[in-house]
Amino acid sequence: MQPRPTTPSALLTRRRIAAGLCAAAALALTLALLSAAATAAAANRQATTKLKLPAERTSPTGNFFTLEAYIAPSASKPVANFEVKVCTSAHTPAGTAIEPSFFTLGLTQGGSVAESVRAAKSPALVPTPLRPKQCAQGWLGFSVPKGKTPSKLEYEYNGLISWTVG
Repeated sequence: MQPRPTTPSALLTRRRIAAGLCAAAALALTLALLSAAATAAAANRQATTKLKLPAERTSPTGNFFTLEAYIAPSASKPVANFEVKVCTSAHTPAGTAIEPSFFTLGLTQGGSVAESVRAAKSPALVPTPLRPKQCAQGWLGFSVPKGKTPSKLEYEYNGLISWTVG
């Protein structure tokens, strides 16, 4: 049996089919990329709406911690800044103080970053003794390593207080 000769019209039909398949593949790839971009945008919107400010937490000892503001890190400034207000209750024991070094920033990829007064906006939250019904307020700064994403702000002393930020 001999192969059938290829006619110009058969060759043209094969080229049209190949071109159609290429166009369909390009369209599928474009749709997949658009879908991925839409999913990422939706996740980003959801991440930014998780944290409602001001966000108040009460410590196990009855003191009030309020997260007033959050400035996320950016490519040009890889620092996460948090404005925090801490108020003591009427039953706060003598010797109570706010200690910024008890705050850490948890990272989505694991690990955490210590607070850095040098990275904080002004006025920075500094170690402050507090009597009953007294408040201290200021900024906490965290230098975020390249490629890392903040997930939660935590304060740990006689228990854990946490805010999800991403």
